[in-house]
Amino acid sequence: MKNNHPFQQPVLAMTRPSAVSRPTRRAFLAGGSVVVGLPFLESLLPRGSRAEAATQPQRLIYWFIPNGINGSTANAWKPVEVGAQYTTTPMLMPLDPLKADFQVVSGLQNILGKPDGPGDHAAGTSSAITCAHATKSLTNIMLGTSADQVAAKAFGSQTRLPSLQLGMSGGNATGDCDNGYSCAYARNISWSGPSTPLPKITDPGTVFDQIFKGYTPAGQSQADADKRRQLNQSVLDLVVSEANSLSLKLSHTDSHKVQEFLDGVRGLEQQIDGMTTGGTQCTMGTRPTTGTDFPANVKLMCDLMVLAMQCDATRIISFMLGNAASGQTYPSLGITDGHHSISHHGNNPTKLAQLQTIGTWEVQQLAYLMTKMKAITEGSQNMLYNSAIFMSSDVSDGNSHTHVDMPIILAGHAGGNLSTGRHLAYATTAAQMTSNLLVSMLSAVGVPTPVVGDSTGPLPELMA
Repeated sequence: MKNNHPFQQPVLAMTRPSAVSRPTRRAFLAGGSVVVGLPFLESLLPRGSRAEAATQPQRLIYWFIPNGINGSTANAWKPVEVGAQYTTTPMLMPLDPLKADFQVVSGLQNILGKPDGPGDHAAGTSSAITCAHATKSLTNIMLGTSADQVAAKAFGSQTRLPSLQLGMSGGNATGDCDNGYSCAYARNISWSGPSTPLPKITDPGTVFDQIFKGYTPAGQSQADADKRRQLNQSVLDLVVSEANSLSLKLSHTDSHKVQEFLDGVRGLEQQIDGMTTGGTQCTMGTRPTTGTDFPANVKLMCDLMVLAMQCDATRIISFMLGNAASGQTYPSLGITDGHHSISHHGNNPTKLAQLQTIGTWEVQQLAYLMTKMKAITEGSQNMLYNSAIFMSSDVSDGNSHTHVDMPIILAGHAGGNLSTGRHLAYATTAAQMTSNLLVSMLSAVGVPTPVVGDSTGPLPELMA
């Protein structure tokens, strides 16, 4: 199969490998409807294409944090220095070991996130990666296409899941969530079109099913679905013999990669099986649900993101750490008041300190994801090198509700196309748009002439 797109890797038929046929890259097929995708393996490319193995599949992650990042505490978030020799600020300290793998970008604005009257959180959330202005209404939903869906339309067909929308808080898309703004705006950052928000998955068991088992077939009752799951063995038990057979035909590097992948699946299954909610153990047979420990659930979602990309189920992920105006509490951090109320700090020293603690914890979660991605070998590099991650929020500061000088981290190298290891500062007076950064990400991974919201073109300063 000819490879005409930088994202496209050969997609072969999902058949059981035999002793004489070349193994398939995409999957092991076993036990009825259970399908497990393989990680990207250079050994399974056609022989004539192995010289192109350096062109690895590239991934995009859009990571949303609610309520802004407080910048009122002296230099808590944004570094004073620009360039590569900047001093890591307190909130960015968890990323210090990964300093060569990201850049802090300051001075950009998302002005179309400004609402018509009150409603900054919903308007800013919906604009986070659409960079479009939300029509203030409970029923006349009108916004724009988000950056992840621009990517999905360009290369989402190359994976079983064109994109994956994940989050930590659910809720439907109807009702008033913020001063006349529909909950559709407050609870979604991914939009396939101006009137079509893409709901996120918040249950880890459902995410796991998406990656490995797919949806319950249309028309099948829940009782039948539960019975089918109870009859299923562990995903690994079904495919381990196929994996062993395939490993005989792989290079040493790819054999190690397959084992690393299977170990990750087994570990994740054990995590899900061991989760409890209300004293009831969640199992694969009954579809696991989210446990009560919020920090543990965030890490589990990070594990699922990495696994989804490692088995090439999808290459495009959006993740909401919270909905607009999230009232999440952090008792494990000694914070029992809701995040949103604290974000209206009024320069209160206690609230400012709490916001710094929350912001630092949020960055820790990004660092956890990046570290896991960097540990996965891909060719001569790693998954983080072959990815681009955008982290930002609905507003710059939760107290002032501003949409100028947005808090942004741009992580990953996009296969060597993005610059890293520095603080890139744009003058706020230049009115440079966040949308142009999103366009730069898309351009870096090969999407031709992308347009996002009010973008005018890529930012050459971001590129390597």
